[in-house]
Formats: sequence, C-alpha cells, structure tokens
Amino acid sequence: MTQIHGSKGVVSEKEIFDIESQHAIKLPGSYKNFLKKYNGGYPQPDGFDFADGSDGSSIDKFLEISSSKSESLIEYFRNYKGRIPEKYFPIAKDPGGSLILIEINSGGDNVYYWDHENEAEDGDKPGMDNMHLIASSFDNFLNNLYEIEL
Repeated sequence: MTQIHGSKGVVSEKEIFDIESQHAIKLPGSYKNFLKKYNGGYPQPDGFDFADGSDGSSIDKFLEISSSKSESLIEYFRNYKGRIPEKYFPIAKDPGGSLILIEINSGGDNVYYWDHENEAEDGDKPGMDNMHLIASSFDNFLNNLYEIEL
C-alpha cells in the first residue's frame, strides 16, 4: 500500500472549489479526495510503469496547494499551460523534470506521463506524442506504485 510522507496538511473543499473556479477546470473526484487527505508529499513506493508494460519512471513529489513556487500545482499549471494538452493537469513530477498529469474536465481520471524531452516545438499545439498512459484511474495509479530495485 502506498504511503505519503511530507504532505502539507489538509485542504478544504472550498480551496479546491476556488481553484477550479479561478482556472475553469474540473478535477476528478478521486484526485480531490487525495488533495483533501494529503495535499502533496512523497510517495513510498514511488515507481511506476506505463500501461503498455514498458518501463516508466518514479515520482519525485506530488504537487501541492500552497504558495510555494517550486511545489505548487497551480504554479505548474500556469507555467506549463500551452506546453501540455488542454485537458490535462500536472499532479506530480519525476526526478528528471517530466510531469505526471491527470485528465480533467471529462469525467475521467486517466493518469499520463508527460515527457519533457519530446514536447512540442515552440508554436506547435501540444499533442499526445510525448504522453504515455500510466493508469486508467488515479486510484489504480496509486495502487500500482512499486519500489524500484537498484
């Protein structure tokens, strides 16, 4: 079972609602529940594979609702807007600077890996070419994290 360490404490339903309203987004219920319980943090275990069975990566940290410029999911959303496809939202980062994204505004909660090394060229609309499906739901994503053997 995945444990989350170093979380930033509880987040209220109102704080989440305010973020959704201010940014015209609708976060999946499973992810909102995670934010209310943990609000960021370091998962243990932290490794994941892609849904097709190929090697994935690991989570460096789940992003949080905070004023921290380096860990705030809102700052990441603002900074990566136009670089990631419109219906996705950054929820975590890996050690190499790529992002873990969740589907928004659709009723689904697919989780994807966004490979920053292969992102769209400046001026091109971001697509799915550098996106890899990790899990068909946020809960499955959390439940399938594993310890990477070195």
